[in-house]
Amino acid sequence: MDLFIGVDIGTSAARGVIADLKGRILAEHAVPHEVSMPRPGWVEQDADGVWWNDFLEIVAALLKTPGVDPENVKAVGISAIAPCVLPVDGGGRPLRPGILYGIDSRAREEIKQLESRIGAGAIFAMSGQNLSTQSCCPKILWIRNHEPDVYQKTARFLTATGYLVYRLTGRFTLDIYDAMAYGPLYDIREKRWDATYAEEVTEISRLPELIWSQEIAGKLRPEAALLTGLAAGTPVICGTADAAAEAVSAGLHKEGDMMMMYGSSNFFILKTSRLLPMETTWASHFVNPGSYVLAGGLTSAGNLFKWLRETFPGRDFAQWESLSETSAPGARGLFLLPYFAGERTPINNPRARGALFGMTLSTDAGDVYRAFQEALGYGVRHNIEALRGEGVEAKRILATGGMSKSRQLIQIISDISGCPQLVPREKIGASYGDAFLAALGAGYVPGVSSITEWISYEYEIQPRREYGDLYDRGFQRFRELYDSLEPFM
Repeated sequence: MDLFIGVDIGTSAARGVIADLKGRILAEHAVPHEVSMPRPGWVEQDADGVWWNDFLEIVAALLKTPGVDPENVKAVGISAIAPCVLPVDGGGRPLRPGILYGIDSRAREEIKQLESRIGAGAIFAMSGQNLSTQSCCPKILWIRNHEPDVYQKTARFLTATGYLVYRLTGRFTLDIYDAMAYGPLYDIREKRWDATYAEEVTEISRLPELIWSQEIAGKLRPEAALLTGLAAGTPVICGTADAAAEAVSAGLHKEGDMMMMYGSSNFFILKTSRLLPMETTWASHFVNPGSYVLAGGLTSAGNLFKWLRETFPGRDFAQWESLSETSAPGARGLFLLPYFAGERTPINNPRARGALFGMTLSTDAGDVYRAFQEALGYGVRHNIEALRGEGVEAKRILATGGMSKSRQLIQIISDISGCPQLVPREKIGASYGDAFLAALGAGYVPGVSSITEWISYEYEIQPRREYGDLYDRGFQRFRELYDSLEPFM
């Protein structure tokens, strides 16, 4: 029996799966974890205490599955939170906790510094991206500016995925999809590092080797085999970002497919016919040669609802959803700006802040929850319309992530965005995509489109056209509300 292991390290949990060549799941395991927020705007995780320990626990649990022999595991795939910056020394040892993706906004001054010295236009011309809190190079520069001792000891700046691959294989790698976050040191058209602006950030020698996501990075080292229980010599692919693996698991393979990951934050990946750098989103090559995507997302999604339930305790998720049904489309005039931790695309404003507008003495908890749901829908629509303005159309959304389990929420988002959504039957997500990419990299499946043989969809949500006019007006009000309040942010 040919088996494939996929492990994904997410923001709030790590998940793993073991699947056979037909995509059947033999076992799965999840490990919850937390992020560290030592200061406002700082979001970190410990590379060994969280990422590596979670990986070991998950693999140990999967290998206990009856009938599973480590010798039958033909390849391992890994994904993780991204972009992420982890400095390691020459022995691959972490020098500080990993600095997480766009939810960590510490490097705002470094963004200004790089734009001032290099020029925003030159950065975009090189990397196809504008700098944002999602970018890695400002965070590398932050370490250089604020933690010079750490910087001097750094041999490589790795991602979370790259660190796990290093622990397993001894090779420092970064997948080409993830490299889009490294402007201005990454030439997006040539798919290589470029030293033109290295003096402003760091030497190219401190960056990992660039290879494709499904490419074999190396084979499991004997010392890693002892720790994991896997067989020495097992192929390990380069791996990728959690969102990219999630997109694969959702079936993203043709132009116009948009994977929409509804997790703690929101992230989308839209398949395009060619490389299309845009000011408001992030263009990249995808997981295999000749594939292209546009990516972006909202900083806050599931964490908004977590904040609401924790701040106003006493109701569980189902009770809140029941209350939402007592409200109505439009939340009886209540609007939420969902920028509780700044915002990524399309406004790319780390200083953006949340606001609840339209409160009256008749506003109740159902209206509030409905406004939170609709705010997520308006945020999704904002991105879709920004893409449409550039001539790119999302033909369908493939909905993934924990929040996609709420049919009520997915219906509201479709009503607002005007886009149909398909929800995969298998909701394991990124780790399932990792297992598939492992099979692809090891040569057991012929191409990315073969994922259609692994997946099916539980249901499809169509927009309810009777709410079109109402949400058109609501979206306009949503946009006007941000524009009016932005000077005070």
